[in-house]
Amino acid sequence: MGLGILAAEATKHLDLIGRLRGYFIVVFAVGLFCGSIFLLLSTNLGARLGFLIAFASLSGFLMLLGLIWFTNLTPLNALHGPPPHWVVKEVVDDPAQAKTEKARTIVVEGVPVEAAAQGEIKATVDSALTAEGGTFQKYSAPTDYVVINADKIGGGGESFFRHRALYSLMLVQGAKTVEVLPGGAPPAPAPDPAKPKHYVVLERDLGAMRLPPLVMSTAFALLFALSVYALHNLERAEQKAKAGLEPAPA
Repeated sequence: MGLGILAAEATKHLDLIGRLRGYFIVVFAVGLFCGSIFLLLSTNLGARLGFLIAFASLSGFLMLLGLIWFTNLTPLNALHGPPPHWVVKEVVDDPAQAKTEKARTIVVEGVPVEAAAQGEIKATVDSALTAEGGTFQKYSAPTDYVVINADKIGGGGESFFRHRALYSLMLVQGAKTVEVLPGGAPPAPAPDPAKPKHYVVLERDLGAMRLPPLVMSTAFALLFALSVYALHNLERAEQKAKAGLEPAPA
């Protein structure tokens, strides 16, 4: 008992040390790279002008980096928002009982979901129907039910920056309980007609992959413009000071 408590406290202590080490690495890296550039510029140009040039360079670089991430998202761990995904809206026993209006007519007006897209929908349905204590929990494991079919309706562009909502309806039913003989291969899962059917209504969330880099580039563009404006005012002030000290031309 005492060793267990000590191990738990040691784990938390190590986690805290690891987080603090990460924070210090970031702070020291920023201070080293940005601070060294500022120190070099300030010794040659002065503290005020050196700071403005260093700040303008940093904000301009971050603005360009945000624009690159916004226009060309990479699979690397760059700044991005949530990707497109399916969201379970409700689980009903009859499509006519669905609160989502499109789900009531999807059986008649919808089209079958492609096999490639059906796997993504199935993964979302698995996490919703088997989540312990979840709102839509109906089964304890994904192997407890079988997907009969899946249809979709809607989708496509509507106008500038607007899209029609895309809905999907997946029909699932409890799987048959089969006794597997020792050494024998288990049969393919099949629905049990004696078990109830459930209709899972899903809506496609388009996500916001490009929103964070857009916000980043916009914010740093404003800071870059502000720093350039400050540099312009500083240069004009120096020009006026020189003009006041020098004698007017004859």
